[in-house]
Amino acid sequence: MQVRAITHYPLYGETGVLVPPEFVHLERIYDRSSLHDWTIKPHAHPHMLQLLLVESGASLLLGDGGDEHVSAPALILVPPSSVHAFRFDRGAQGWVLSLAAGMLSDPRLGGVLGGLSAFDGQARAVTLSASSATAARLSWLLADMAGRLGVEPALGPGLLAQVGLILAEAAEATETAASRGPQDAREPLVARFRTLVEAHYREHWPVSAYAKALGTTMSTLTRATRALTGQSPADLVHERVVLEARRNLTFTGAGVAQIAYALGFADPAYFARFFKARTGFTARAFREQRVWTSTDLADRSKP
Repeated sequence: MQVRAITHYPLYGETGVLVPPEFVHLERIYDRSSLHDWTIKPHAHPHMLQLLLVESGASLLLGDGGDEHVSAPALILVPPSSVHAFRFDRGAQGWVLSLAAGMLSDPRLGGVLGGLSAFDGQARAVTLSASSATAARLSWLLADMAGRLGVEPALGPGLLAQVGLILAEAAEATETAASRGPQDAREPLVARFRTLVEAHYREHWPVSAYAKALGTTMSTLTRATRALTGQSPADLVHERVVLEARRNLTFTGAGVAQIAYALGFADPAYFARFFKARTGFTARAFREQRVWTSTDLADRSKP
């Protein structure tokens, strides 16, 4: 049984559109949000990364980690499959850059995306109030790209280089916000592990299955995840299951049993115990605290 109430879009409000491997789309915040009363309801983009530059005005970001009030200038990163919603101030200014998720592994962009992994798959905001030069560079690069996208039909070397510059600026701002140190040699293994978890967490693979698929040993995998995240591989898998449970409890009206079955649990009662042990809340109590409605989002955006 699958829970399908969380809406998935290529771009917000559009359906039936495939995302090509080198998809790049740029628009102003105004272009789409003004059509929806400045409220973007909960949704996800399974095959896209989005970067938002908020140049003026405030906004409320509602994501997996809760509410985040964002004041300009700010950068918002929305990783692929992250459930998110927005309430923008009327007249907010800025840009929304959407990229095919496959571009994150494009070797031509290698080395510029390390800092973007610091958000662990959740939509987050980075203030640029102390980095006016970064905000100005991103603003110029995005405005220039808007003009180029209107006349260049394909993602040629020039546009790709500009995408790389934008991502490098975003990664640097993200690294500063996360106080990220030098790259650890074990990061590629942990990144591949997280990718596998994303594909198989509903199947409840044992850690040994992940290690085998990665061509490594359980002890090597465990040392890597503990060193980089402070958690064991099993903890990270359970964390991903809990994240999806929280998403469905927050953003959908699916029953607890339906969510349990969709997450691969044969017994809803066991899922209920699993969820409470890892969150401190019953599923019902968590839903009452975090349930989303469009009115609620609008109300919470007011001072």
